[in-house]
Amino acid sequence: MNWLTLLLLSVTALHAFTGVFKPGFQLNHLDSTHWNSYLSLRLMDKPRFGPVRTDFAWVICPTVGNPALKGPENEQSQFRITDPDARIFPTEWNGDENFSILQNIDRLSLQVKPARVRITLGRQAIYWGVSKSISPTDFIAPFPYGAINTDYRAGVDAIRAVYPIGMMSEIESGFVFGDNAEVEQSGYWLRTRLYELNTDITVLAAEFRKNKLLGASLNRAIGGSVGWVESAVTKPEEEDCYYRLSTGLERSFWNSTLYGFVEYHFNQPGVSNHNDYLQNSTQPAYATGGVYLMAKHYLATGLSVTATPLLTLNASSLLNMNDHSIQLSAGADYSLSDNSAVSGVISGGAGSEGTEFGAMHTTLSLIVSIYF
Repeated sequence: MNWLTLLLLSVTALHAFTGVFKPGFQLNHLDSTHWNSYLSLRLMDKPRFGPVRTDFAWVICPTVGNPALKGPENEQSQFRITDPDARIFPTEWNGDENFSILQNIDRLSLQVKPARVRITLGRQAIYWGVSKSISPTDFIAPFPYGAINTDYRAGVDAIRAVYPIGMMSEIESGFVFGDNAEVEQSGYWLRTRLYELNTDITVLAAEFRKNKLLGASLNRAIGGSVGWVESAVTKPEEEDCYYRLSTGLERSFWNSTLYGFVEYHFNQPGVSNHNDYLQNSTQPAYATGGVYLMAKHYLATGLSVTATPLLTLNASSLLNMNDHSIQLSAGADYSLSDNSAVSGVISGGAGSEGTEFGAMHTTLSLIVSIYF
């Protein structure tokens, strides 16, 4: 246990934080069954010191299982300068440990507002995009499709300036730092958001990890529905440009009792033949561009039903239109009180051997969220 972890434990003992306590259980099955259970405690505070606003969040998570949770597979994939060890215990991992303690300093920033500019420095959440499944412009810390715990985006180390230019319109720029603040692992961006002709319009130009990106999105009401289109062109340093696009439509019915969306995603770096997935995955789009889907054409759908004021049922799917495999999930959220809820999700994949989702684990997750 390093000195920073000890300092965090000491401060926690002396300070009253707000936060979220999440006991959870996960059961995975493919050829064999594995389970793990965890107690995630997120402690947060946003004190002000005169004109300076700060934001702090620390997550500590004991886990048990067969095996217990290991922690991030590749911490260098995150836009962070440095971190204490994500795994407090054990310090060495053999692959079959039954107990672990994980941690994450997820927010550590300060914010000032000279004139009309809002400047935030430090570890913070940065995200864009209007798509429901895969966002072509959200390159900094996107959620992978099907992620269960999506309450908080992963914090990244950045300096960000936002300047409002009108109603629902702004200009922002920033620099996001990679491992050890190395230029080759970092990135910067300039983004404009405008609201014109009842349409939310964004334009983004960025360079990150030797990739240049130019993207845009449109989002507007269409009758009783909302439609969107989001696209990006990315140019790796020594490879040809590639293009990604997501477009879809969402609508609510019966006073929002029923909600649904459908979205098409085009992924140019992908391939049409599933036998080429492994070879194709070595190209820069997958190594440094944040692309993870293997094929070219996808169809995502989502459905949510408010069964009672306290109970919501939901289901979603992502269909690989090339190899015809599919990722599926279904779940329920129940409000226990004003400050607590329980969620259950079952997810998995279906498809023939060698397809993208054909070998996906069937996973059952149960999470209780208690806010304080």
